[in-house]
Amino acid sequence: MTGWIAIARYGYICVILQECEVQDHVPMERPNEAPRAKTLMIRYNDTVILKDYEEFSFSDGAVLPEAHPDNDRLLNDLSTYLINNPQRQVKIYGHYRTSEADLKSGLFENIGLARANAIRQELISRGIKEDRMALDYEETSGEILGRPISFELSGEDKDNETYKRVLFTFKDMTFSNANFAIDSEEFRPSAQFLVYADSLKTFLSENRNQSIRIIGHTDDDGNPLYNESLGRKRANSAKAFLKKMDIKNKILISSKGESQPVAPNTTEANKQKNRRVNFLLKK
Repeated sequence: MTGWIAIARYGYICVILQECEVQDHVPMERPNEAPRAKTLMIRYNDTVILKDYEEFSFSDGAVLPEAHPDNDRLLNDLSTYLINNPQRQVKIYGHYRTSEADLKSGLFENIGLARANAIRQELISRGIKEDRMALDYEETSGEILGRPISFELSGEDKDNETYKRVLFTFKDMTFSNANFAIDSEEFRPSAQFLVYADSLKTFLSENRNQSIRIIGHTDDDGNPLYNESLGRKRANSAKAFLKKMDIKNKILISSKGESQPVAPNTTEANKQKNRRVNFLLKK
């Protein structure tokens, strides 16, 4: 019980109140990184918006980037661009090494998302609203992390975007990864989800006017009607888990099936991203 209380306290203080520091892992020995190249650029469609910035750098297992003035320059310039172009959204990709694949951080399912969130927090501190920034992740084959952070700008018409934007915020959180096996409706909550769920329970108990909608998603294996049903079963399975936690707020479920992929269904890693449930808080 003591361990669970510690997890709950961590979740409530760090996730909801945002009042704790991210702890980096102790770096382990590995091959030296290549010198930082000034190859970081940001495009909007085919137009280069910002260019000639040094790449970010992360020590092995680290969530926070190594401090560097040129990275601050990029974040300042990107913030200015977003403030001057309020119709634009940005997706932040966090990349990680093969050896970092099993590392976790807080409620994020992998260290790539945690790194992307660290950059998002920097942009928030510069005046950019959280809901204008989606997060994503990619694993880099090998141990040389040449591009730890990348950015993708999009326009204001979110409904016409090819792939669904995933915010990964407390009120709009998504869990995929190992939570669902292929063709399975069984919700298998990860340690990161348990941190989120306990924080969610505390938040909802203090905000009885809030409801939660759980939206189930699938990859594109099988036919659309089957996947719509599978997505609903996944949402219902996640709902049952929350009910067992004695969450008394209204819980709604729905399914998008295969209709809102977050990545192309061309690799197993991408399909795993698409097998997911979205938790959306509403008043």
